[in-house]
Amino acid sequence: MAPSKSRINVVWFKCTDLRTHDHAALRAAHSEGLPVVHLFVFDPFWHAGRTRLCGFPKTGPVRTRFQLEAVTDLSDRLAAEGHSLSTRTGTATAACFEELCEDYYINAVFAFREICSEELRVERQVRNVLRKRGQGSLHLFWGFELYHHDDLRFDPSSARAPFNSYTAFRKRVEEGSRVRSSRFEQPVFRSGSDAAVHWARSDTTMPSVRDLMGSTYDASIDPGPEKDPRAEFRWRGGETAALQRVKEYLWDEDCLGYDYVGATMTMDPAKSCMRDKAMSKLSPWLAHGCLSPRLLYEEVQRYERERTKNKSTYWIVHELLWRDFVRFGSIQAGTSIFKIGGLKDGHPSWPWSRDQTHLQAWMGGRTGFPFVDCFMRELQTTGYCNHMGRECSGWFLIGDLGIDWRMGAEWFESVLVDYEPTANWFNWTYRCLPAIGRGGAHGFLEDKPGQRLQGLEILKWGTQHDPDAAYIKRWLPELGPLPATIAREPWRLGLNRGSQAHAGNDRPGDVRPSPTGRFQVNKETLAAVISMGFEQSEAAIALYRTWEDPEAAVALLLAERDEADHQDAGEEDDLQRAISLSLQDAESNKHIDGAASDDDVKVVSAIEAPARWRSNVGGAASADVGGSSYGSFRYGYDYP
Repeated sequence: MAPSKSRINVVWFKCTDLRTHDHAALRAAHSEGLPVVHLFVFDPFWHAGRTRLCGFPKTGPVRTRFQLEAVTDLSDRLAAEGHSLSTRTGTATAACFEELCEDYYINAVFAFREICSEELRVERQVRNVLRKRGQGSLHLFWGFELYHHDDLRFDPSSARAPFNSYTAFRKRVEEGSRVRSSRFEQPVFRSGSDAAVHWARSDTTMPSVRDLMGSTYDASIDPGPEKDPRAEFRWRGGETAALQRVKEYLWDEDCLGYDYVGATMTMDPAKSCMRDKAMSKLSPWLAHGCLSPRLLYEEVQRYERERTKNKSTYWIVHELLWRDFVRFGSIQAGTSIFKIGGLKDGHPSWPWSRDQTHLQAWMGGRTGFPFVDCFMRELQTTGYCNHMGRECSGWFLIGDLGIDWRMGAEWFESVLVDYEPTANWFNWTYRCLPAIGRGGAHGFLEDKPGQRLQGLEILKWGTQHDPDAAYIKRWLPELGPLPATIAREPWRLGLNRGSQAHAGNDRPGDVRPSPTGRFQVNKETLAAVISMGFEQSEAAIALYRTWEDPEAAVALLLAERDEADHQDAGEEDDLQRAISLSLQDAESNKHIDGAASDDDVKVVSAIEAPARWRSNVGGAASADVGGSSYGSFRYGYDYP
């Protein structure tokens, strides 16, 4: 006679609840007096699968490594409570539950709720296995969000009005809901000889990144476990590291009092979200459930009581609420967040492109637009770039390259260390897809991508948030020798081409002494040099000394400037001039400090860049631009 099977409860951990605090499913499983199996499945669908359109790894090496660390930490924390974590590798989740049913009688399975279609499909498969095998039921709990679903005064699945905008959602939630205490769902672990159950089929060791990714693993795109020297820090997965980061950021370093700006704070001209410590960077731990948003909320409240209440404490809660907006909004939106038309079934007036050359240049940070490229290179290396970088890159992909936005969303799904499906796909459709509407109705912009720069934020925000181009140069070291203005807008190096004919071919090559009295230089050549961020007087003298050769004049000016000169307050005027030049209407014919007349050659600004830039994304520069250089830097060769 076969021995009777043990009756157990199962806690099914997934990639969004890897913690032991504030865990409703864990608490419920341990409250019923039965032995508990704690299970995590490294399902090949998630870890060795590929995205639908582009075939990217669904989970890239950076996030895979983070998840391995998080699962290892979860195992350690359960062991500290006298329990163990059973893991399975290379087996589909449903098949794993089939095997579990063969070895035990499952009283019930406890897990967190999911929102999106692929996760819900796996959930249905598990439910079907339990039903077919005559086992207990699957119990699902809310716990990823700040506000509990049951405490909302509206049903996200049917109420459309709260999701017309983030503001509408925020007002509805703040007026009638409250944040539950994290202590309410704190598990009390069973103790005793029969409390801990270790499944005999569990893995004996943790797999490696290569093991999990299988054929999708590519060593050339795996940055490895070490911190990149350009990154602020490297995330280590797990609840222990998450709680330590909260302690350090809020309490030890007091960043809410001095440094915090916030991921979505882009409009305040006095603050830059590109500085180190300007963001909490807790998002990878929140996305994987290593940190409860309610616990973080309580720590911020405690900070307000014990230290100070300020804009930073308000803003970090605002960003937790934004997570709820996209999470609950995805319930309302359903599968529309994965479809080409997005939330509102919107379509551009031009056909979507799937050009692989442009897509690869965008992915690799080789578009030729530094404020896009710096974020994309950071993303590829670390699995992270800030919210502003994600938006600007998304707008550029859609509005300026015209590429199917879902291809960009799939790339983010693959490489983001803080990927969570609603945060990624809902944000693409809610924040980025509206870029298809930028164009003729807004005045001087063109309807079709590639005619003129439509994402003007990459100029405005680049100057506001990275005035000295330090962040750009950190991730685009080839731009390091350039002054800030030109590092942000290197295409300015080609502006002298229209005026070079004025210099003639017989000018001397030597630099002559500075003028001692009155002198004259060509106004259009002067305008071109001034547009690169130099003062009118120094540009005029340099042109005189170089026989009105604009390239030689710029080289001379750069040679006379050391790095300290780039940082002084005098450059602020140059930066403001650069902004006005970059953003001026192509037809405005504004003068530069009165130096240029209506007859002067028009200084090409970024938004007037001709269509050729689009055909050169990621490739060689066109002939009329490729020869422009500053010292050893060659525009079009050292950088697209």
